[in-house]
Amino acid sequence: MTLTIEEAAAKARHVLGVDAEPYPHAELEADLVCGGFAFDGGDRAAIIGYDGGYQTSMTELAGETIDMLVAGWLVEQRHRHGAVAPAPSAAPATPTHPCPICGRPTGHQDRYPRSVCADCFARIADAAGRRIVAFNEGISGGLIVFYADSPTGAQSEIAGDVLESGRCWIDGIECTIGEARFGGVVVQRLTD
Repeated sequence: MTLTIEEAAAKARHVLGVDAEPYPHAELEADLVCGGFAFDGGDRAAIIGYDGGYQTSMTELAGETIDMLVAGWLVEQRHRHGAVAPAPSAAPATPTHPCPICGRPTGHQDRYPRSVCADCFARIADAAGRRIVAFNEGISGGLIVFYADSPTGAQSEIAGDVLESGRCWIDGIECTIGEARFGGVVVQRLTD
């Protein structure tokens, strides 16, 4: 984790457009892969992820709390990274399928039988090979795709061609990209 709370607070002020106070959340801050920092801006809130992503909510308008925003973030990020929340030892094993890119086991959902593993998801790019990152715009969904790096700064340029086509590439292999049904982003290999 290289993101400091001060850096996260500056990004929260920017994306919320208001002064925001840190909202300590032990589970969010302890998850070094899927976590980050939460901020309370009165009628709005933000989560700034350790990986650079963020999620915001107009909490009063949406009728939600910061804790609900954090819970949604953790579910989405754990799905995205192929991580699972700690579960009771009696829980059944999660079904897997081989990643269609690299062959590693990845969490299986019947709705997404060709979904890629977290390592391959981290390498998504546009048709020209330019690296992209994808998130839900908010707790209620909405896919947003940025170029990982651009002349105006990291994640400051929307990858419109990817959003329009619903296509991305991993190591030159064409894939689809879209919103997962219950939150998150899903990337699936298009062809064998």
